Parts: sequence; structure tokens; C-alpha cells
Amino acid sequence: MEKLPLFVAIAIWAVLAIIAFLLAMWWLGHVPFWQLKLDPKKQAENIVKIALTLVGGVGAVAYLVIKYQERQQAGRAEKREKDRTIDTKVQDAINQLGSDKASTRIAGVYALTDIADRYKDSYRQRVVDILCGYLRSDRSSYAPDRSRQPVWDASGHFVESVASDEAVESTILSVMHDRLRKERKDETGETIVRQTVDDDQLWCACTFDLHEATFHEAVDLTDSTFECVPCFRGTKFERRANFGGAHFAGYADFRGAHFAGGAVFVDATFARYADFSRATFTGDAYFGWATFARGADFGGAEFRASAAFLGIQGQPSLGFKECKFNEISRGAYEWGPIPIPEDNDGLPAGAMWKDFLKEDDKDGGTTNR
Repeated sequence: MEKLPLFVAIAIWAVLAIIAFLLAMWWLGHVPFWQLKLDPKKQAENIVKIALTLVGGVGAVAYLVIKYQERQQAGRAEKREKDRTIDTKVQDAINQLGSDKASTRIAGVYALTDIADRYKDSYRQRVVDILCGYLRSDRSSYAPDRSRQPVWDASGHFVESVASDEAVESTILSVMHDRLRKERKDETGETIVRQTVDDDQLWCACTFDLHEATFHEAVDLTDSTFECVPCFRGTKFERRANFGGAHFAGYADFRGAHFAGGAVFVDATFARYADFSRATFTGDAYFGWATFARGADFGGAEFRASAAFLGIQGQPSLGFKECKFNEISRGAYEWGPIPIPEDNDGLPAGAMWKDFLKEDDKDGGTTNR
């Protein structure tokens, strides 16, 4: 009866009490006197007692209903007030992220993290969405911060606040890394990944939408666990991206990603399909001993430097249709268990050689070798 109006709830209980009283009267009127073993006077007294008891019960029920409704209203009011307080904190943190000072933006990152750790529930995904949205935004317009205000990185070391956004980006990545490191054990029960936060502070079950984000700093997400689908579609990694030992429980989307400073997926586990189609690996790419349980698609990808696929696990079905490898780096590729057809010039089926240096010279660009 939580959603019923107070008057209606009391009226229902009153009607039920009256029905119970009438049933009692009917029963007393139909039971033979030799079974009641009471004289008419005693029987009348019992009827009066029953009536008074039922009337008192109606009053008690009404009182309980009133108190219950008051408690429910107080609880709802308390929840509304709590939500308003948290929403205000979230908005204040978002305002800090919009500051032109790196120190203030870093404070906003930690404020949002504290909200996710303290209030959990839906606020955790909300905080992740805000931080991912910040990383997807165009941050190149931030002028160097000359305020000389003290700025600390995620390790507690002082950094001079003159860079446009690198310190803020590093802070966000560090916060994410700590909350994606879920404890993991091997077959013998030995811990291979140590957890750094409490279970209820992990972000592994959150969705990370980082499509078309640009990372100017090195990305360290080693040993991270992604239980939902992380989206790195079109993401640009200007420095090394390290996903070594990471576990992708769902579909891993790296379509069109650009790895300019090298990519490390050594010992990574892809429990479902991994999509690297049309990705560009300008730096070295390492997939050694990675596990592709459901296969992977490298169709249309470009490997402009060395690449290693040694020891990959899971009897993978890797697709390399129209995948391009740097012709001048023929000796820098290690295929491991990937079958190499005799009629494909030393490449997996569907792949091809390409002279990227000649193409870049034509276009006025450069290629890492």
C-alpha cells in the first residue's frame, strides 16, 4: 500500500476490520449454545469485547499506516536531498574540468573519482561517461598554464603546470587504470594481477566509450579487465599504448585506431571477437602470446613497422584481408602459429606488401621504420 493515498489506505484497513467483526458476529450467532458453554449474558459481553478489540485494532492499524507513510515520505525526501547534493557535486566537478588551469581540471578529475567511489551505483557509470567525454573532446586549444600553481601527478610528484593538458590526461588514465585492475588468479590459484582498490570501487563493469579520442600521453592499461564492450574506434594513440595482460570479456572494438607510438597486446585475452580492421600501426605492434578465443579481424589494417604474433593462443581465426605490411620491413615480422600460404609471398592469406616509404615520399609524409 506504499503508493496508495493515506486516506484510502486507512479506509481499506477499516473495511477489513469491519468485515472481520461481521464474520465474528455471524460465527457467534451460528454456533450452538452448548458448544459455547456461555449464558446469553456472557455471550453478549464477549461480543462487546470483540467489538472493542476490533475498534481498537482499526485505530492501531490507522496509526501504523500513518507512521509507515511518514517514514516513506521522509525516506523519499532524504533520497531527493541526497541526489541534489550529489548532482551539485558532479556539476561543480564538471565546472572544474572546464577550467583553463590544469591544476583545477586535475582537482575536478579527483572530485569525480571520489563521487564514483563514495556513491557507487549509477554514479560510477556517470563519472566514467564524463571522463571519457572529456578525453574525446578537443583539448588542443588549452593554452599553457602559467599560473605556477602546484600540480601533482597521479603518483604524488610535483609537475610544473605549463603543459596544455598532458598532466590532466595522465591523471585520468591513472585513475582508470587503478579501477580496472581486478584481481586475477591463474590455474594454480596464484595471484597474477593484484587489485589496488576495493571491489565496490572497480570500474570493470562500466562501458568505456573512447571512440576518436586522442591520447597525447603514453597509455598504460596493462592487466586491465573490461567486462563490457570498450570502444576505441578511431582512437589515436600518439605515444605507446600498452594493453599487455588486459582481459577483454566482450567484443573489443579497435576499428580504425591509430597506434603512432607502438602497440602492446602481449598476453592480452580477447574472450570474444577482436576488431582491428582498418587500424594503423605506425610503431611496432606486439601481439605475442595473446589469446583470441573467437578470432580477430585485421582486414584493411596497416602495419608500417615490425609486428609480432608469436605464441598466440586459442586456435585463432585471424582475418588479414587487404591488410598491408611494410615491404622494407620483411624481416621484422614474426607470425608464430599463423599459417602462411606458399603462394602469398610470405604473408598470411589475404595480406599484401606495400612500400609505405615511397607512398609517404609521394605525399610528403614520413613513416617510422
